[in-house]
Amino acid sequence: MSSVDRVAYMDNIRSSQITEQINREKDIQRKYFQEQEAAGRIVPKPPSPAPQRKSLLETVGIPEHVQTIKQDPEQALSLSISKHTWKANPGYLVRDGPSMASVMKKDYVWDEDEIQLMKEQGHLDKKFNRRRDEFVDYSEASARMIHLKKGAAPAK
Repeated sequence: MSSVDRVAYMDNIRSSQITEQINREKDIQRKYFQEQEAAGRIVPKPPSPAPQRKSLLETVGIPEHVQTIKQDPEQALSLSISKHTWKANPGYLVRDGPSMASVMKKDYVWDEDEIQLMKEQGHLDKKFNRRRDEFVDYSEASARMIHLKKGAAPAK
């Protein structure tokens, strides 16, 4: 061991003695100040105030799309209506933004102009209809066979 190693070397016993001595000194100091405060020689230190914690709103903040909705009167009105009609599908915005699936009946009805346009473009041509061929027969028979091999499900 070189001289530099010996200077930096401290064994566990010595380091535990130093730790114990530091703790004893802190206890002695604490007792001394308690005696002085009890005797009225020094003014007791007031307790430090608890750190102020941020609220969830301060931590997370308000999303940008909520601010834009509040400025747009039409979206603000729809937001207010959807918040208060609790039986309906909730349309108010959380963190996902203004995009939401519509549940109105008119969204499930085909627009005749759109159908006509699709016919003109050839999207509704009969060549796209799936015909039953040998592969379809094979896959259905295979599924039937697999189902029969599994056996009937046990009754509950």
